[in-house]
Amino acid sequence: MVVVCPSCGSTHVRHSRFMHLGERILSWLGRHQLRCKDCQHRFAARVWKLADLRYARCPKCYRMDLSTWTEEHYLPKFVTLTRLRLGAKRLRCEYCRFNFAGFRPVKQRYKRKKSGRSSPVEGAEKVTVD
Repeated sequence: MVVVCPSCGSTHVRHSRFMHLGERILSWLGRHQLRCKDCQHRFAARVWKLADLRYARCPKCYRMDLSTWTEEHYLPKFVTLTRLRLGAKRLRCEYCRFNFAGFRPVKQRYKRKKSGRSSPVEGAEKVTVD
């Protein structure tokens, strides 16, 4: 689930600090205090749907389309290593580039968009080498 700023419509949001105990209690129920990185607007929003609770999501940006990572390119922290030894899967959010370990199944796999051109550029000639 992608969270959108109600002020400017941006998807670049982050967690905001709790101002009082009521906000912390609401975060346990799924309503988090967020701040837009573009316009600095602070707002509360649901970051998950009830049906999506059983699936893994990025702990930073809450996206659910995840990929995997290898230990040769990333040195995980002790907590992440412990989770991996207990059977967790290596998960990576390609949007915020955060690596983590999770026990829940992945709902969506990240698919990289191809940047290559499918058709030749107009006015360009095809050159063959003999």
